[in-house]
Amino acid sequence: MAKIRLCVPRRFEAKTEMPRLLQEGPADLTIFPEGFLRSEEDEAMALALSEKTEGTILAGCRRGNEEKVLVLEGGRVTDTYTKCILHASEKERGKQPGDTIRCVNTRLGKIAVPVCYEIHFPEVCRVMALEGPVLMVNPIGTGMFHRLQYEQWRALARARAIENEVPVAGCCHFCGEIPLAFAFDGQGGELLAVSGGHGGFAVDIDLTESQRRPLGYFKDREPSLFGALGRA
Repeated sequence: MAKIRLCVPRRFEAKTEMPRLLQEGPADLTIFPEGFLRSEEDEAMALALSEKTEGTILAGCRRGNEEKVLVLEGGRVTDTYTKCILHASEKERGKQPGDTIRCVNTRLGKIAVPVCYEIHFPEVCRVMALEGPVLMVNPIGTGMFHRLQYEQWRALARARAIENEVPVAGCCHFCGEIPLAFAFDGQGGELLAVSGGHGGFAVDIDLTESQRRPLGYFKDREPSLFGALGRA
């Protein structure tokens, strides 16, 4: 079992929220939302804190016009992923997408990191899942704007867990909407459900589960029949 800490911090307050949440207790993996780090000063602080943290930190980071996820381990950025699928409103604001959908490498193994809106696309998560990640993490930029969206988001995350047979966990900011943190095991069983909470929420997740894949969805695929996905 790995101890995962899902952080629901106050938005735009990384300098105070990150040190406070990292002090809540040890974790093998600590996750912060999309866009949590927003300046070079924020990144420098995060690197300094990661040097004193035994576990791995995944933190959303806004760099210029790109939304990234940083892997922080031992005071270094050991890997990054750039969000590839952007909402129309993000494109209108001038954000730029990444060009490669992939997992990030961590001490715990490969982790799939569909960023925010990307969890809505089964193709994104399947491409990542083909790399055999131990976990799928969904860092979210805001909270949910209404209760239906909250339920829809959790349903999508649960579906991604079931269809890829990999645990899925996610969290967002605490910024006036409905904040959430969630975790599902690789069969869709609920491990954590937070609505409206602020702070760090710990959950134990079996990271070996994704290697067993008892339902066998992957071996039953027929990729030769899926060509329409690339032509649509």
